[in-house]
Amino acid sequence: MSEYTPVEYLTKIQKLKYKAAIFPILLVIISFGLNMIYQLDQVKYLSILGLIWYILIIIRFRIRRNVPPKNESEIILSPIYGTITKIDINMITIKKGLFQAADIRYPGYEINLKFTSKFINLFEKKPNLAGKLIGVVSCKSKCVCTIPDDWNINVHPGDKVIAGETILAVK
Repeated sequence: MSEYTPVEYLTKIQKLKYKAAIFPILLVIISFGLNMIYQLDQVKYLSILGLIWYILIIIRFRIRRNVPPKNESEIILSPIYGTITKIDINMITIKKGLFQAADIRYPGYEINLKFTSKFINLFEKKPNLAGKLIGVVSCKSKCVCTIPDDWNINVHPGDKVIAGETILAVK
């Protein structure tokens, strides 16, 4: 399983998460200090706000374990978690929600991927293993996958897809 989730990439994701979590942690610490010094009861609401903010950050950077399917023919896997919203001739649009896992996985075949989010961190440009962790998208996003014309699309609008596991197309 380690070849699908490289340790150095998980370390980079942890650093991104810690960077994002500094502000809510500071908010909790400052509100605790203000409550201890000035005995203000209203400051507890800042602590609650900081805690909720921290929980949202943890959810945004969630990475899940995946098990790519074993298949004899060539396949293209879903690069992100989400729901298929639109299928045009050879373009599949996947919409990822805020509370879905953040990992971007290699689809197993060189296809064109376009993301609509600014919060994308790609760690590897030329992966070699289908289902391998190659990056993170830590918020809502849309991904448009352009599939070659000679492939058969295997999903339908409304289907929920799992990054690195759901087969989008078969040759």
